[in-house]
Amino acid sequence: MGKLLAGKTAFITGGSRGIGASIVRHFAEEGANVAFTYRKEAELAEGLAKEAQALGVKAIAYQADTADFERAQSLISEVIETFGNLDILINNAGMNWD
Repeated sequence: MGKLLAGKTAFITGGSRGIGASIVRHFAEEGANVAFTYRKEAELAEGLAKEAQALGVKAIAYQADTADFERAQSLISEVIETFGNLDILINNAGMNWD
């Protein structure tokens, strides 16, 4: 049986931990190439990207503050340029006011 998301590209903001990381893993398991953002934890994000790549998909972690509108716009362009297309966008990044 084929994978549900084979050949698709997903971009997940806030994808390095918690619900976002679970989405990245699940989409990769279903055959989607995944791009995702992280804010501070580069080592954690790179580990998740490698985990997804081990499933046979393209996966890249991008450091970004997605509250920065200009950076968000450039990220979309960067993802499309790198992956060739963008099929799924999940806005999962959260805000923390402590």
